[in-house]
Amino acid sequence: MKNFFDYYFEHAEKNPNKVLLRIDNESLTYGEFVDKTAEIASGMKKLNIKKNDKIGIIMPNSIEWYLIFWSAVRIGAQPVPLDPQSGEFELVKLIPATTVKICFAAEKYRNNPIIEVLKKIIPEKVTINKIICFTENSSDIFDDIFISSKQFQEDFCQDTCDTYIPENEHIMSLACTSGSTGNPKILSVPYYGFLKAAEDMGSYLEFSENEVMMIGMTLYHQGGFGMGLQTTVKGGTVIYQPQFNPITFLETVQKYKVTVIQLTSTLAKVLLSAPDFDKYDLSSVKACYFAGEVLPQELADVFANQLGIRVINIIGSSETATMVVWDSDCDFDCDPSDFRKLPFTDFKVLGADMQEVEENEIGELCIFTDAVITDYFGNPQLSNEKIHTDENGRRWFCTGDLVIKLPNGKVRFAGRSKRIIKRGGNLVHAEEVEACLLTHQKIAAAAVTAEDHPIIGQQITAYIQPNGDEKVTRGEIAKYFDGRLSAYKVPDKVVLVEEIPKDVGKIQFKYLRKKQYAVKEV
Repeated sequence: MKNFFDYYFEHAEKNPNKVLLRIDNESLTYGEFVDKTAEIASGMKKLNIKKNDKIGIIMPNSIEWYLIFWSAVRIGAQPVPLDPQSGEFELVKLIPATTVKICFAAEKYRNNPIIEVLKKIIPEKVTINKIICFTENSSDIFDDIFISSKQFQEDFCQDTCDTYIPENEHIMSLACTSGSTGNPKILSVPYYGFLKAAEDMGSYLEFSENEVMMIGMTLYHQGGFGMGLQTTVKGGTVIYQPQFNPITFLETVQKYKVTVIQLTSTLAKVLLSAPDFDKYDLSSVKACYFAGEVLPQELADVFANQLGIRVINIIGSSETATMVVWDSDCDFDCDPSDFRKLPFTDFKVLGADMQEVEENEIGELCIFTDAVITDYFGNPQLSNEKIHTDENGRRWFCTGDLVIKLPNGKVRFAGRSKRIIKRGGNLVHAEEVEACLLTHQKIAAAAVTAEDHPIIGQQITAYIQPNGDEKVTRGEIAKYFDGRLSAYKVPDKVVLVEEIPKDVGKIQFKYLRKKQYAVKEV
């Protein structure tokens, strides 16, 4: 059975100077990838990292991120990518929950001072052996726990190492999201299942070593990372940006003759609105991948009909990789929200009794793929609830997505059963935002919900009941969230109310917009 490094070694031997990864003006060839992961992996081993030890990565898209991830995999350790926007409120839960032993961290990302945040919680609140810091300033931040990336390279990374050959059920990595209660939800990603998903989808899309894929998502997002693998297992090139910028995105597509682009609907709208969009040469692009948001028919038509680009719209999740697809090459006669099985996936539409619903009825989408996670790390109760193994040993995942079972063997996406706010390309759990709001001394009660937004799909609306006569503004809340939660989780709209309506302690969201409750928007 081939593993990821079998592919990378083959591509490096065949064409060592071929670019594997490009981020802005930096690039990494297949040959460099093989050599550098060996060095970094040897450094990890000198830090006493062993098989199945967890290695945190709190960094934005970068060549270093990619090398650290695969260096951990190379020795059988498990990388744990964490959102670089994570603040103290999140990291004090995530680091212990994932049992991270050492961590690689950027100095900052956007307005989040990552290393400063880590300094606040380590070692007083969180135990960790070593933090390797990628920073230009080697001042007083370093001590026995915090060391510079330069020191790590010079003191530990002077050797090479053998490559670990994974067993059948080996866990490649842990992927982290926030659970519906605001607690960490940690996914155990199966090595060979994740590899097979990349192989199968790359073959379905007829990818080759000539592919150049430009991805709008982030590396720490399981979907953005996984889509890139569909190209690299074929020997192609994948390109990311440190942060999405429509002009540099278009310039990069034109400069490097990108053949496949990946976008969300929100990013696509931003891209199409870029100044002089029509002047960019996109003739090399043969396919556009949409994922993460609902794709309107009008937007699909722009790409498929006006631009002549094949549109691939998928429903996927971090728990399953790709699940179902709408493909403009063969599904043009139906809406992009009507999905069919792929040759290597299967689905059921289940009712409340866990039995298949009849045609034209609504139910929960339950999915089989080879990449279905083995479990939620450290959470057997949630694992038993969401993951089921059939008599053939196939793992099925109950997605929480509501779909209509269509007569033609397809399903129509109808919505999500959880209180998840789809703000642009980010999933925001309302309960986590509420939990942070409730730590503010001026706030007595809070309820967070989604409202439709013409640009980002949904916006975060927070209804806040102040303590006594206290006054709370959105600006004050944004400042309060800084360093506690990711910036995109800051409420877009704040409405002060006299009382949060409840029934036996449960918030009655349907009453929140009633005039008797609302005081004013701030």
